Amino acid sequence: MTEKTHKYYETTFIVDSIYEDDRVDSIVNKYSNFFTKNGGEVLKTEKWGRRKLAYPIKKKPTGSYVSIEFTADPSIISKLERAYHLDDDILRFLTVTYDKKTLAERNVYLIKKAEILKEREAALQQQSAEADKATDAKTT
Repeated sequence: MTEKTHKYYETTFIVDSIYEDDRVDSIVNKYSNFFTKNGGEVLKTEKWGRRKLAYPIKKKPTGSYVSIEFTADPSIISKLERAYHLDDDILRFLTVTYDKKTLAERNVYLIKKAEILKEREAALQQQSAEADKATDAKTT
């Protein structure tokens, strides 16, 4: 029996915003378990929080966004989308796959972004230290 190849996917879905954070967490856990039961592996889960929608979806003006990155066999996507359609808690969803080139470019982008954030944080700390020194010099 041949081993199935896994691809890298990202799925983003919008949950009805009337639910508390505990309910949103249970929905996220439900789909994380779905991936592991079907031979996938969850790499990263991000909850973006409640946001205003550009237009009402099912008469709802806001929704809670969730993004899950995972690797899985391509056959899982049809099962996932079927589950999304049957789940009344999910307002909208989008699942995308990354090819090797796009995944490499994305990783380079994320590394550069992290470096820029570290540089900004270091600059802010330096400015804060200089401001503290200036304040100490004035008071003495």
